[in-house]
Amino acid sequence: MPMKRHMTTSVLSIMVAAALIVPLSACGVKEQSQQEQQVQAGGNVPANEQNSGVTEPAEPAANTDAPAEAEVPMPTKEQISVFYTDDDMMELHEQKSDIEYEDVEQKLKAVFAAVQKDGANGETSLWKSAELLSAKLEGTAVTLDLHLPDEARLGAPGEALAIESLTRAFFQLQDVTSIDLLVDGEAVESLMGHESLDHPINKP
Repeated sequence: MPMKRHMTTSVLSIMVAAALIVPLSACGVKEQSQQEQQVQAGGNVPANEQNSGVTEPAEPAANTDAPAEAEVPMPTKEQISVFYTDDDMMELHEQKSDIEYEDVEQKLKAVFAAVQKDGANGETSLWKSAELLSAKLEGTAVTLDLHLPDEARLGAPGEALAIESLTRAFFQLQDVTSIDLLVDGEAVESLMGHESLDHPINKP
């Protein structure tokens, strides 16, 4: 009889424990179901009930490789001397002219453009009708490639003064020691058919 009573007591204990476990499990399932319903409905899950294993997406890093705005170079301004002849083509007279440039090639072209302009007092440029095809500086040597239409060709006195006015304008540039004048890419013997032309013309 004691053995039978002991077995009966054990069975009762198991049944009581099972009866307690079932409600607790159901409560857990109910609580989890409520959280799922809140998520589906767009509700916020309390902080203490959130899944600590989920990480928030990181904010995108700032783009540090974006190109900086390029600085626009300011042109250099300079005053140079240009030379004009008188009506009798006997001598040259100096005047001042302002030029602007950003690099060496632009500077050479700016000097030639200044020489092509008529004087402030109505003097006619000896290079007004000439065309500059190219200008370059190699070391201290300037090379100008010119095109001379018929209206740009002068008589003997005009040719000599034209060459002098051009070389004096370029020789005032720092470190320029020689000028080579080409016509349509060729080193001609005479610029306009009257005066011999050296290749290059060296600074005196």
